[in-house]
Amino acid sequence: MTEIPRFGARKEIDETWTIFDRRTGEIAVRSGLIMARLTGNVVLGLIQILEQIEDAPKLIH
Repeated sequence: MTEIPRFGARKEIDETWTIFDRRTGEIAVRSGLIMARLTGNVVLGLIQILEQIEDAPKLIH
């Protein structure tokens, strides 16, 4: 069974894109950056990076 990706994208009325967290329905935020008002050119790459971060092993400090 393949896992559903955590992040998705939606096109806004103003023709920009927003990356959202499928678990919460909220706009994705990473390192203080709000993933909204993005161009179509960067959305897929950012989603791939966010998914890789999500899948990365977590270290306990």
